[in-house]
Amino acid sequence: MNEPLRTTSRPVILMRPGEANNRLAELLEAQGIHAVRWPAFSIELPEETDHITERLSNLDDVEMVVLPSPASVAAAAHWVREWPEHITLATVGEGTARVIRAAWGPKVKLIYPEGDASHSGSEALWPLVQAHGAPSRVLFLRGQTGREWLPEQFRRIGSDVVVLSTYIRVPLELTVPQLHRLEKAILGPSPLIYLTSTDAVDAVRPVPNARMWITRGKALTIHPRVVSRLREAGFQSIELTSPDENEVITRIRESLAA
Repeated sequence: MNEPLRTTSRPVILMRPGEANNRLAELLEAQGIHAVRWPAFSIELPEETDHITERLSNLDDVEMVVLPSPASVAAAAHWVREWPEHITLATVGEGTARVIRAAWGPKVKLIYPEGDASHSGSEALWPLVQAHGAPSRVLFLRGQTGREWLPEQFRRIGSDVVVLSTYIRVPLELTVPQLHRLEKAILGPSPLIYLTSTDAVDAVRPVPNARMWITRGKALTIHPRVVSRLREAGFQSIELTSPDENEVITRIRESLAA
């Protein structure tokens, strides 16, 4: 995107990947708040997909499929139009559960932890898996990297775990015009950044010549695990918020008015 970084007031930078970032920016614009869209990464399918097609074309030996993020749902939907009845889907929070229902309908078997982001995550999902019972084989559909905690828990209870990379994250890379605007923005107030994953924090770190300017700003995020990574990256001002768009907008307005 080619939006200017305003230097007369604190810039608002949105770093969620995907269409959700654009939707939030448009809602902010409707309230008179300009937002720069810097998605931390874009989602693409792998170059080689034959092994994915082969694995997802026959799921008779799979009892559970874990879809940890909206990106994993979007990627899986490229191959799977309907899940076999014997399969239970699992995810780590209500947000991705809604995306799963939207992709495959309300009747799909699905387990997930209810509640806001502070009650989500792999650790919140695990008691539900234990109550469900150990699947003989569980398939993880995710990006090229991911946390190993949940797959390891399945292995400990005797499940055969298959991890399949169904998409790749392409990190943020600013264009030359964006870099020029960034150089001017660094002379002004530090930004207010909204991000939702630890991967997004990693995308912030290498932004050329802007690390101190960014980390002196304020970060809004949705999960305590991201807070920890933000602190490691050097942020001092961090605030947790619900992922609900209206709540995020309220927190952004309050931060700008402070």
